[in-house]
Amino acid sequence: MMNSIHNLMTRLRGDERGLTAVEYAVLGGIVVAALLAVGTAFQSDLSTAFSNLFSGGSGGAGGAGGAGGV
Repeated sequence: MMNSIHNLMTRLRGDERGLTAVEYAVLGGIVVAALLAVGTAFQSDLSTAFSNLFSGGSGGAGGAGGAGGV
C-alpha cells in the first residue's frame, strides 16, 4: 500500500501537463481583475463626460465661444 502511494506521488511530481492550465487560469484571473479595475474608473469618467455633453455643462459642445460661431 505504501509503495503504491509512493509511486503515485513520484508520478504526480514529474507530471507537468496540468501546470500549464493552472498558469493560464491564474493569468486569466489577473487580466479580468485588471479589466474590472480599469473599467470601473473608465465608466465613471465616461458617465461624467456624457452628462456634461448632454446637459450643456462646462466643457460641453453647446457652450458659447465654440468653433461653430466663426
